[in-house]
Amino acid sequence: MIWFRQYLSLLVPLIALLVGIESVLLINRAVVSHEEVIGKNYAIVFVSQNEIKEEDIKASISDIYSIRLLDTSQVLDDIDSKFKDTNIDDLKKSLPFFYAITLNSFPNQSQIKEIEKTLMSFGNITRVESFSKSHDQTYRLLILLKGCIVVLSGLIFIISLFLMIKQIEVWRFEHSERMEIMTYLGAHSKIKNAPLYRLALTSSFIAALIVVFIVAFIVNTNKISSIVSMLGINIFSPTTFIIDYFILLFAAYVISMSSVFVVILFQKEP
Repeated sequence: MIWFRQYLSLLVPLIALLVGIESVLLINRAVVSHEEVIGKNYAIVFVSQNEIKEEDIKASISDIYSIRLLDTSQVLDDIDSKFKDTNIDDLKKSLPFFYAITLNSFPNQSQIKEIEKTLMSFGNITRVESFSKSHDQTYRLLILLKGCIVVLSGLIFIISLFLMIKQIEVWRFEHSERMEIMTYLGAHSKIKNAPLYRLALTSSFIAALIVVFIVAFIVNTNKISSIVSMLGINIFSPTTFIIDYFILLFAAYVISMSSVFVVILFQKEP
């Protein structure tokens, strides 16, 4: 039971720390996925006096997902039904062409201004509507969400790291007598502190596995699945499951070993 308590005391802060890291990974993945979704739904409309070749626009704006000519027949039919004396044929001839552009990703304000500037450089284009006000509100919300998660995870990281270092100090103190004997016998530092390294390495494997399985379970619950499906995003798959495990394992290993080194560095030799 003693060894179990030792591992558990180190696992708890390490798991809390990895949960913070995994939260950042998931939220960032969700935001990026959501940016792609709303980027394809977000459209920039422009008006041209003549037909525009799709190749010309794509050659100037690389991030374009699609360009489509807006159908004005419905509007003309409504006008014709309300105003019988209107000459629809003449109106059709004088009506400009309306196009909608969708992008591969959700642009920021500087990208929108650059796209507007590029479109207006075409002589036939007379107006560009980017709906910048509503776009700016959505973009600011995404940035705020990212910032909040990073700050929260940073706090969890600091607190968990402090707890880990303190626990390793306690664990080393409990084995101080054995280490003193090994020091008197001339044992190398690596041999004396080998149990600490084993503790850190084993805890890293276990903690990373626990966190990934917990997150996979939560993400696949009905409530979370319905929310993710409603937003049209993909934040967890078998591939990301493996990738996240190795990311967390690497992070846990580096943090655990760093904590051990800090304790050993500041530990007074007998």
